[in-house]
Amino acid sequence: MGAPKQKWTAEEEQALKAGVVKHGVGKWRTILKDPEFSGVLYLRSNVDLKDKWRNLSVMANGWSSREKSRLSVRRVHQVPRQDENSMAITPVVPSDEEIVDVKPLQVSRDIVHIPGPKRSNLSLDKLIMEAITSLKENGGSNKTAIAAFIEDQYWALPGLKSMLSAKLKFLTASGKLIKVNRKYRIAPIAAYSDRRRNSSMLYLKGRQKASMKIDRDETNILTRSQIDLELEKIRSMTPQEAAAFAARAVAEAEAAIAEAEEAAKEAEAAEADAEAAQAFADATTKSAKGRKSPKRIHT
Repeated sequence: MGAPKQKWTAEEEQALKAGVVKHGVGKWRTILKDPEFSGVLYLRSNVDLKDKWRNLSVMANGWSSREKSRLSVRRVHQVPRQDENSMAITPVVPSDEEIVDVKPLQVSRDIVHIPGPKRSNLSLDKLIMEAITSLKENGGSNKTAIAAFIEDQYWALPGLKSMLSAKLKFLTASGKLIKVNRKYRIAPIAAYSDRRRNSSMLYLKGRQKASMKIDRDETNILTRSQIDLELEKIRSMTPQEAAAFAARAVAEAEAAIAEAEEAAKEAEAAEADAEAAQAFADATTKSAKGRKSPKRIHT
């Protein structure tokens, strides 16, 4: 074993450097066994060579052994600093006298948390009903008053007026609201129930007509023998009878097609109305959920 605490001479350092150049870093035993260096490094062990080389490498980079030990605990932290113009990243380097482990501070300019009671999610139609009920204006409330109430009590939703116009039109068409002189008031429950029941019956009626047409088409499918019999009758007809028979067949087919198309249109129209109403309700609910601002408190 060598003497690890014995001070290295300049000759030993030169031999170590030459050995690393010749054999490479980490080949300490090989360097010690090399006759070219063993005569100089005979007092050193492979551990001595490894430690000395590490110290030489650190010192070559401008750090002393004492400073090298501090490198293992130093960290450069990047702390986001928020100002008015940009989100600058400023490196903070601890001093030698005081090393503080600073955790990155996460700051978002777009998210502002405001404490307050959690507001329940309300759909736009419920907000409209609440506005009309709360305002209690004679003859109903106009669109401007309803929008102002919603913005004042809840939030200023982007595109609220355009959404409000479409929603008021839908609620009026569905019978929930009554529009008189550009003012809206809540319709009696009976009127809304009748309108809703009529809409549902129209939808069912269209479906039933389409279903009856399909059933009738299925029952009118002829067998091979019936087709042959009809063809035999046609062959025995005079040209005038055949022409009249063909005209009747064409007229019946056209009438059946027209009836089926009408029933399908009625069913599709009723279904489209229902889907449009549901889609609009979902869109307004989603917009309401996207806003988490609490209800404004007026003093």
